[in-house]
Order: sequence, then C-alpha cells, then structure tokens
Amino acid sequence: MSSRNSNKTNKTNKSLQNTKDIKDINNIIKGSNTLLKLFCCLTIFIIICILIGNYAFKNGILTCDNYVLNTYLYIILAILLIFIIVLINDQFGIFNSFIIWLAQGSIARIIITFISILVILFVFINQLNKVNPENILASNAIWFTLIFILGFFMIPTIWFGRLNDVVGLAGILTISITAIVGLAGYHYGDQIVTFDWDTYLNYSLWGLIIVSLIGPLLITDYNQMMKFFLVISIISLIIFVLLLLSNHKKLKQNADKCIDGKAVPNYPVESFGLFIKILNIFQDIIRILGSRRR
Repeated sequence: MSSRNSNKTNKTNKSLQNTKDIKDINNIIKGSNTLLKLFCCLTIFIIICILIGNYAFKNGILTCDNYVLNTYLYIILAILLIFIIVLINDQFGIFNSFIIWLAQGSIARIIITFISILVILFVFINQLNKVNPENILASNAIWFTLIFILGFFMIPTIWFGRLNDVVGLAGILTISITAIVGLAGYHYGDQIVTFDWDTYLNYSLWGLIIVSLIGPLLITDYNQMMKFFLVISIISLIIFVLLLLSNHKKLKQNADKCIDGKAVPNYPVESFGLFIKILNIFQDIIRILGSRRR
C-alpha cells in the first residue's frame, strides 16, 4: 500500500515539476523586447505581402514572371509567420496549457498527439494540392492554416534551442545549407539527381517516423534515449537535405514550364514543398546542437 502511495506521490511530484519547468522556461524566454520583435515581424510581414501582390500578380491574375522570386517570398512569409506565432506565445503563453498537459502525460499521450497532428497536416496538404490555384482565397487560406499548425509544432523545439543557446547558430547553418544546396539543385540538379530518389527518400522518412515512434516505448534509460534521438535527427537531416536539393531541381523545371496563358503558377504548393524541408532541417540542427551541449 505504501509502495502504491509512494509511486503516486512521485508521479504527482514529477507532474508538478514538469509544470514548473515549463513555466520557468516561459519566464526565461519572455523578454521585455518581445513586443518590439513582434512589431518588427508584423511590419516585414506586411512588406512581403505587398511584394507578393506586386510580383506574383499581373493585372489581378497570377503570373509566371519571377517564379523563383515569388516562391521564396512565400517561404519568407512562412518563416515570418512561424516567428510571429512563437513570439505571441512568448508574450501571452496561449499554447502553454496544452504543452503542459502534454509534458505531464505519458509517452503514449505524446505519440498519439503527434500522430493526430501528423494526420491533420496530411489532410490539409492533400487539400492544398487539390485546390485550383486560381482559387486564390482557398489556396492561401489552406497554406496559412498549414503554417499555423507548423508554428505551434515548433514552439517546444524553439524552447529547447533557446535553453541550449543554439537557435541563432541553427538559423545560420540552415540558411547556409539552404543557399548551398538550393544553388546546387537549381543549377546542377540534372547532373546530381539522375534518378527519382524522392521515392526512396520518402520511404526512408516514413520508416524513420515509425522508428522514432516505437523507440521511446522500448528505451527506458535517459542517456540511451538522448543518443537514440540524436541518431534520428542526424539521419533526418541527411534525408531532408537531399530532398531539398531535389526540390530545387523541380523548382527550376516548374519555372521553365510555367508560361503565362498556358499554365497557372501554384506558389502556395511550390513554396510549402520547399519550406517544410527547410523547417525540418532547422529542427534537426537544433536537436543535434542542443543534444551535444546537454
């Protein structure tokens, strides 16, 4: 009986500690300049929206002109949206209750929540691919919803990166990798990607997701768990870098094929395909750098 009470007490104490830890984290990252950062992001967000309106449309109709520029304007817009969501949570803590609920739960709760979010993402991605690009309101609404979901998903990763002081370095490395891999894929993709390796990489990615879900159920030692997730992050980083390279090859092909009057550009789909790779590279780098500093 005393053993059961002891286990219950330990579980309660652990739950309370998790709650305290998350509140402490939020107090650490909530600085006096959060509102200023939020204002700057919103200002740049508006400027990017104006640029998209100027370059992606001609006489109120989507244009293929500046195809690559317009795609990357959407990517920059997505990055700003992620920043805005994280900063809003820093200031007001609107998602903290849900994160605390997750942290207090079992591994099974975290896995079920992860799978649920993954299913929601795939439903919206499927809808984004299906919607007519000329339906600008619908395609952009779905795109914004996807970025919002990813922004929420990024909050714990950003917290982890901040506590280990690696967010800035991870950002620089991500930009560098994106620039180098993007240029290589865009200019030399035909020579590098000589077969459809996306299929094999996507199968590998699904395998990695399954392994990452099963692993925590089998590993009980904390240090072994950290090593497990470090290996997962390294493999994931390699997969997403290769997918990013392949995507830039496709970006050039789509830009060349897109001719006004013959095709309608789908910038939400094109940009999201690239952005999801860039975001995962950023996450993997944070996890790798953070794990090595712990």
